[in-house]
Amino acid sequence: MKKILYDNQMFTFQRFGGVTRYFADLMYNLPSDEFRSSMPMKFCENHYVTVTYGRKYPSLSFPKSYRWRRRIYQLANMTYAWNAVRMCDYDIFHPTYYNPYFLSAVKKSKKPFVLTIHDMTFERYPQDVLIYDRTIPHKKRLIAEAEHIIAVSENTKHDIIELLGTDPSKISVVHHGYRPIAEAAPQLFDRYVLYVGERKGYKNFFPWLSAVRPLLMADPTLRIVCTGNPFSPAEIKFFNKWNVTDRLLHISANDEQMASLYRYAMCFVFPSHYEGFGIPILEAFSNGCPVCLSDASCFPEVAGDAALYFNPNDAQSMQDALREIISSSALRDELSLKGKNRVKEFSLEKMVEATCNVYRKI
Repeated sequence: MKKILYDNQMFTFQRFGGVTRYFADLMYNLPSDEFRSSMPMKFCENHYVTVTYGRKYPSLSFPKSYRWRRRIYQLANMTYAWNAVRMCDYDIFHPTYYNPYFLSAVKKSKKPFVLTIHDMTFERYPQDVLIYDRTIPHKKRLIAEAEHIIAVSENTKHDIIELLGTDPSKISVVHHGYRPIAEAAPQLFDRYVLYVGERKGYKNFFPWLSAVRPLLMADPTLRIVCTGNPFSPAEIKFFNKWNVTDRLLHISANDEQMASLYRYAMCFVFPSHYEGFGIPILEAFSNGCPVCLSDASCFPEVAGDAALYFNPNDAQSMQDALREIISSSALRDELSLKGKNRVKEFSLEKMVEATCNVYRKI
């Protein structure tokens, strides 16, 4: 039986997020007759560990801000992770992010480690990286040292090869797996387009909003519902300038509310220039939500013919696509059906089995 050791880097950092959802789904669903997983950790507030999979860890009630509690967690959890790596009681190490704290101990023990690359966003958009952030050099170093790389899409694999010159034979593509994690809450809003996640830079939210603004002006009942961080003062200033403030709504949604937002939206829109995979696409598909996407990055690879595409660099294309999808119930029904079929290609079982195949050959 192979022992797989995961570290707690991202589980300390994230309470919610695609990376920790991926790792939780992976390590808690490995075939128990062949693999045994462990993730040493003192404190944890990660939703997927504590709620989805019901693992119990202590947490602190003070400080009130998670950002400050997280600093305490990082100190304690890093000690747990470092000691576990040094003990060498594992066959394969699989870090959950790119801090190379473990590298000397792993190399000394001559134990292999596998690295999952979720995207190459920082490398594609270095202008968006904070000056003190060391993710780019850390990732580059770990990619060079890892026994094997898992890329979550062919597009991400292509980027790793193009940007770092990595040997293609060292990289396996394992698409994310998806399964619903909550029943939908009752309908929250009427006649809305759904936007999920961050709205900065390469996400292309503001160019998209500018492009579709005429549709909002022509239809006083149409709204855009956003999740993710609350609107900032700078964003609200733009909304006021464009006279669309009352047409944009924000909600900090729980799992049940997110399922509802997808289920009752006229469509889900993803105008980003770049993503490593795009889990919200599968969330929309699973909930029968019509999907309207950039014809860019990994999106065609993930969505296939189950989405309506637009050029993210062309305002008219973005406007035309949204107009087409909100004006045609037949198109929405067609895309909804195609999406429900497409999401079956990305099962949790497929993802786990493909990852196990990587573990088996090491």
